[in-house]
Amino acid sequence: MLIKCLVFANMKLLILLLCAFVSGNRLHCNEQSILLRLRKPTYEFSVRILDRVSHVTDGHFVYSPLSTWLQLLALADGAQGNTLNEIISVTRYHRMLCFRKMVNEIINSLDEELGTMGKRRSVIVIDKLLEVKDSYKAKIEKLNAAKVMSLNFKNKIQSADKVNEIIAMDTNGVITDSVDAQDFNMSVLFMTDTAYMKADWKYPFNPVYTKPEPFYTNENVLKGEVNMMHQIGFFNFTYIPFIKAHALELPFNERVSMIFLLPSNGLASDMFWFMKDIRLMTIYSLFKSNGLQLVNFKVPRFKQTTTIDNIPELLYDMGIKSIFYPHLANLRSLSEYNAFISLMVNVDDIEVTEKGVSGNVGPEFLISPDKDPIDFFLNRPFAYVIADKITDVIIFAGVYTNPSLY
Repeated sequence: MLIKCLVFANMKLLILLLCAFVSGNRLHCNEQSILLRLRKPTYEFSVRILDRVSHVTDGHFVYSPLSTWLQLLALADGAQGNTLNEIISVTRYHRMLCFRKMVNEIINSLDEELGTMGKRRSVIVIDKLLEVKDSYKAKIEKLNAAKVMSLNFKNKIQSADKVNEIIAMDTNGVITDSVDAQDFNMSVLFMTDTAYMKADWKYPFNPVYTKPEPFYTNENVLKGEVNMMHQIGFFNFTYIPFIKAHALELPFNERVSMIFLLPSNGLASDMFWFMKDIRLMTIYSLFKSNGLQLVNFKVPRFKQTTTIDNIPELLYDMGIKSIFYPHLANLRSLSEYNAFISLMVNVDDIEVTEKGVSGNVGPEFLISPDKDPIDFFLNRPFAYVIADKITDVIIFAGVYTNPSLY
C-alpha cells in the first residue's frame, strides 16, 4: 500500500512539473522572447547560404535568404521524423506552436512596413495526384506563409501559366516568368519564391548629380561604366575590423535600411563568409559609437535580377538532405503519398535609384563647410545588406560586381 502511495505521489509530482513547464513556455511566448529565438538562427542561416550563393553566382547577385528560411518553415509544417529534424537543425525552427504564429505576425508586420517597396510570394506547387491534405493547405494559407497550388502536372504549359499569373499579380508585375513548362517534368512537388525590392530612400538622391563614371575591378582595372549617384551628408559610417570593410547605412525608414560594405582588401564575394563571425548588432553598435559622419558618398544606380535554381544543392550542403529523395522524404503531414521536393527556385529583383519617400532631395542641408567629408565611393565591387533593425533579419543581400549603365 505504501509503495502504491509513493508511486501515485511521484506521478502527481511529475504531472505538476510538466504542467509548470508547459505553463512557463506559454508565459514566455511573447514577442520579446520569440525575437530572442529568431535573431541568431535567421542570421546564421542567412550568412551561411549567402556565402554559398555568392560563389555559385560568380559574385554578382541579389538574393533573399529570408524567403528560403520561410520556405523551409512551410515545409516543416508538413514534415515528420528525420525530415523534420533536418529542417529544425538547419533553421533552428522551434516546435512550440506559438513560435510559428508569432514569427508569422512579426514577418507580416515587416511586410507591412516595407509597403510598396518590397513584395514576396512563395508558391508550393503540388501534383494534384498527391492529394495534399486540407489541414496542411489551410494552415499554410492561414499563416500567409505560401500559396499552395494543386495542379495537373501533365498539362505543363497551363500549369506554368497559372503559377506565373499568381506570382506576377503578387509582385505587381515585376516578376512574370519564374517557372516554365519544363519545371513540371519528372516532378511531383516544387517550390518557387519570388521577391523584389525597389529603393525608396528616407533621403533621396538628387538626380542632377547622377552621371556616368568608371567602375573598376579589385585590381583597379577599368571594367565599365555606371550611372553614379552622389550625395554628401551625415551618415552612419564605420570601419568593421572583423570583416575588414567600411560600412555605410542608408535608411529607407526608421526600421529598414541598406548597409553598403566595401572591403579594404579581399573580395566582396567573400564578405558573407567573414560575416559569420559577427552579428548585425555588431555593425549597429559601431555606427552608434562612431556617431554620424560627414561622408561624400557615391553609389551606382543599378538593377539586379537573379534566378537561383540550385537551392536544393545549397541546402543539401547545409544538412537538409532527405526531403529531396522520394524514398527518404517524410512529408506525411502534407500528403499521405510519397511527396518530395524536386525543385526549389528563387527569383529576386532589386532596383536602386535616386527615388525617395519624401519630396526632400538629400540631406544636403546638413553639410558643414568647415569640415572635410570622408570619401566613400562604390566604384569597385561591393556587397550590401538590407536588414530589419527590429528583428535583425536580412531581407535581401547581394554583391555588385558587373557594372552597367542603368
